[in-house]
Amino acid sequence: MAKVGHHWLNLPQDVLLEIFRYLTLEEKANIRATCKYLQQLIDHPTLWINSTIVLKSLQSCNSLFWRTLRKRRIRSVVIREASQKQWQRMLNLLPDLTAVTIDIKKNLENLRTLRSLTNLQKLQLNSKLQVQDQELLRVVVGFKQLTHLVLCTSAFIQNSSLCHLVELTKLQALTLHARQKSPSSTSLQYILFRLPKLRELSLSSVDKSENLSLCFTSPEVTNSKLTGCNGFEQHCVPHLQLEKLSLLNSINGPLSEAALQQLSNVSSISVSLSKQPISMDCNFVHSMLKNLPSIIELELSWTGSLAEYVKILPSDLTSLDLIGTRLSDADVQLLSDSSGKSLKHLGLVLCSGITEIMLKKLPKQFPLLQSLDLSGCRLLKPDILFSFVELAFLKEIIISNNPHLTGAAMKQFRTLTDNRVHVAQKNKRNRNQCDCGFVLNL
Repeated sequence: MAKVGHHWLNLPQDVLLEIFRYLTLEEKANIRATCKYLQQLIDHPTLWINSTIVLKSLQSCNSLFWRTLRKRRIRSVVIREASQKQWQRMLNLLPDLTAVTIDIKKNLENLRTLRSLTNLQKLQLNSKLQVQDQELLRVVVGFKQLTHLVLCTSAFIQNSSLCHLVELTKLQALTLHARQKSPSSTSLQYILFRLPKLRELSLSSVDKSENLSLCFTSPEVTNSKLTGCNGFEQHCVPHLQLEKLSLLNSINGPLSEAALQQLSNVSSISVSLSKQPISMDCNFVHSMLKNLPSIIELELSWTGSLAEYVKILPSDLTSLDLIGTRLSDADVQLLSDSSGKSLKHLGLVLCSGITEIMLKKLPKQFPLLQSLDLSGCRLLKPDILFSFVELAFLKEIIISNNPHLTGAAMKQFRTLTDNRVHVAQKNKRNRNQCDCGFVLNL
């Protein structure tokens, strides 16, 4: 065994780093604890690209911890609790941060200090303050370099304050989530047509009393240049360039033809229906699925039957997540007939109506699957898991909250697939959502 270990350590560093890329955080920690050589390798920045560190309390972070983060060149952090002094220390030690998520509980001072981060591009704010929107947004638009902004608050009280966002001309992704009162369609329309680089949009709790179509309809103007807040002028774009659209906890009528034309570039949509529409064939989901030809990715959070949508799903879907949806063998077969040769990701999260026979048919119905999410599926047993060996392109399967799959079964599955399939115990759905808790999660 000593010789095996010796030869293993003699592998080139590039080879070891490539191997370590496939390890979980727990496995990396175990290897890091063995010796200084492997500690240095595990801390190599290439293993931590796109990693986000969640800091629940900065008070418990010592000098060694901060040095480790600097070695790994961590660029993204989530801050849950910090005093002003601790906050400033973190900014001094990690001056190259590009993404920050913070909970604003007392005042806006911590947010203002972020201005020292000249490389900051992504900012997520979970606001619990009883402050006017205008005060908060005036601070936010000071970060002119932002490309991604997530703003979660209890209510957007002053809709006129949203016009400040047009000053963020580099913005590529915008999330506006509210627990009580969402922005008005008029204010959304104003900012959407004045952010020329915007490609991703996520809205929650769109007010059903207002016309959702208005958000995506070009404003009628007599002058090509309009004046916004504080005299800031911004041209109105003729056509929206949105590629990803997320509408959560919403209920509304069908989109107008003018709105659909503005959304013609959308290829990925995520929709969550808070309750059943009055008319199933007359709501915004149906109108988008029928009239947006570029859709290849769909996440549908819907507790009704898939039969209501399966016949109008795009025929060349590459990714489909169904959350809480009621399934039948006939519906899944229809889905296979339309997208069986193109679907690379399938998620059946907390879906009802799933049978063992349905699960065993999946490899033949969707032979090109690369990832499969069966979170909450209690019918997934070892024999069914082993049948997924037939999926030659499968790289990942998610099986959270499963009572039947033991460690021995998982080991046998990895052996049968030559370790090419990563088995994850944690659901990773809702990539278009933030974690603010203001969005209904089924």
